Amino acid sequence: MTVTLEGKAIVLSGTCGVEEAEDLVGLLEGHPGLPVDIGAAGTIHTALWQALMTFKPRLIGTPASSHGADILLTAVRASLERR
Repeated sequence: MTVTLEGKAIVLSGTCGVEEAEDLVGLLEGHPGLPVDIGAAGTIHTALWQALMTFKPRLIGTPASSHGADILLTAVRASLERR
């Protein structure tokens, strides 16, 4: 599983595919206010980015793979600033 609850953070690691979106949403709903650590993520499917943009958690780290992440991370952080 690439989306886990570890201590006081939700952690994305490895290749986070579309099948992990439901798990991420469940954790975000069940643990409001927890940050999401994306530092160990290799690839993050856009469905997970959409969940992050919807729930607007505090993000920790930068994904290991910058393929597309730079653009998406900028958009996510911009949406978080508009809370």
